[in-house]
Amino acid sequence: MIVMKGIVLYKGKYGATAQYASWIAEALYLPTVDIDLEDAGDLSKYDYMIIGSSVYVGKMLIKNWLRKNEAQLKDKKIFFFIVCATSNREKEQQDAILKENVPERLISSSEFFFNAGRVVISKLSLIDKFTVKMGALMQKDPVKKQTMLRGFDGVKRENINPLIKRALHYSNAEVLH
Repeated sequence: MIVMKGIVLYKGKYGATAQYASWIAEALYLPTVDIDLEDAGDLSKYDYMIIGSSVYVGKMLIKNWLRKNEAQLKDKKIFFFIVCATSNREKEQQDAILKENVPERLISSSEFFFNAGRVVISKLSLIDKFTVKMGALMQKDPVKKQTMLRGFDGVKRENINPLIKRALHYSNAEVLH
């Protein structure tokens, strides 16, 4: 029997992305690498990758790493989990995040899953508190404005279910061929 090798790679800032990465790795029995803390090593030994990133002001934290490793990633199946405040009803904004942050050559062979993030105002750095406050001031939607000012926590284990289902389908389908 052929066993597909996968890995979970991620970059986060305040813990939401790390939590999702941990749940995904546990569900799929995959190793996890926080690219800020350790080198991912030789990516050629993996059949597929699950790559996660937080988004701050439209920028994925993993953007530079993706560009640096684009040559190694371009022929891989990639499942992205993107942790942000952009809801699944905001498809145009999600598309803008992808276009701005993911190299074009990686988009066609990848699948993308947007997951709700978490903002705990008291835990933010001064710069991030300022950024959130400025973003809230520019927000026209009063509900979004208040959510930004109060913080929110949309991190839930069930948010990873669609990604887990697709990754299992992919790895099992490839094994059967």
